[in-house]
Amino acid sequence: MRAQVLAALATVDDPELGIDIVSLGLVRHLDIEGQTIHVELMMTTPTCPLGSLIGENAKAAVEGAVGRDWKVAVAIDKSAVWSPELADPAVRSRFERQPSRFEAAVSKFAAGIFGH
Repeated sequence: MRAQVLAALATVDDPELGIDIVSLGLVRHLDIEGQTIHVELMMTTPTCPLGSLIGENAKAAVEGAVGRDWKVAVAIDKSAVWSPELADPAVRSRFERQPSRFEAAVSKFAAGIFGH
């Protein structure tokens, strides 16, 4: 059941980033007790204006995956602090600082002069 719930949550994207909430590491807790599924999410920023929408989408995705016999509760922990280290490694690289075009040009120029 846990894998089924995580698969459903993986269909929910953070609309601003276009990355699913599981890959981003936004699923803090997932508990299954009896016929109730408790999901606790965090947002990439505590003041995320789309937090409630993401929570509603997560609840609908899980309900659609598990059926009517299950109660689904989704909560958002606004005190939790997200960082790229919580994301899957493939996603994490999208948050690494990339050199600006200027820095890349200077580096290329320096490599041409110094032969590196």
